[in-house]
Amino acid sequence: MGSVAGFVPEFGLLTDEGRKATWIVEVKCEKKPEAQLLGSAIGMKVMEEVPYVKGLDKWLGAELNDDACAYLKDFGAATASNGAVGLYHIENLTPEAKEQGEALIKEGAQVYVIDDAELERVKASYPIVWKDPDAKPALCFVGCPHLSISQMEDWCEKIGEKLRLSGRDRLSVPTVFTASPAVIREAEKGTVAAKLRSYGVIISYICPLMYMNNPLCKRKAVITCSNKLRTYTSARFYTEGEILDIITSKEGRL
Repeated sequence: MGSVAGFVPEFGLLTDEGRKATWIVEVKCEKKPEAQLLGSAIGMKVMEEVPYVKGLDKWLGAELNDDACAYLKDFGAATASNGAVGLYHIENLTPEAKEQGEALIKEGAQVYVIDDAELERVKASYPIVWKDPDAKPALCFVGCPHLSISQMEDWCEKIGEKLRLSGRDRLSVPTVFTASPAVIREAEKGTVAAKLRSYGVIISYICPLMYMNNPLCKRKAVITCSNKLRTYTSARFYTEGEILDIITSKEGRL
């Protein structure tokens, strides 16, 4: 459109004033909030406005390293899929917040306090759209948005440890990890991909949304730790810790 018209219109979020925050989000959790859950809470509250998030740097630090970027990848996907515009400022971390600080906050900005109880309230508000709410999970998707190599390594280590503690060697729920072809190639170079497959994990670059958009899949009891997948499909959301417990348990459920 820009090439046809000869110019690109100046949308609100591209202006200095349009990028300012009208919400202050104060994160006051006792433990590191899960990115997918925190992003969902903020996305549903702030909607088309811009949040300035305080307190998250306590858990992420002040540098955009691989771990922080992976967290913000999942966080941003959850905010956007739950209704937000996709722009956010993280105090002491994201570039504009580091440069401008609270000058990014508009006068009269509203305040939203998020603690552990608020995250539990948000999670409890998610609808369960399975035909049988008590069904045993038939499939698990991890990686929407796609996993980074560090996330794959972390999941591999945690699954291995949980299986050892339970005296098992295979997952009890068919589980699909999704990552980009480049990340999968990197995982294949070491032992991560082989270990995951030995545990019963299927590694794919398929988009879980494409799979779940098949009407036949809506009949399945699919679980996920992706808020994006939960928002757009019939998949049921569990935290990463809960997913880990489910897929490594003998019964295949909490």
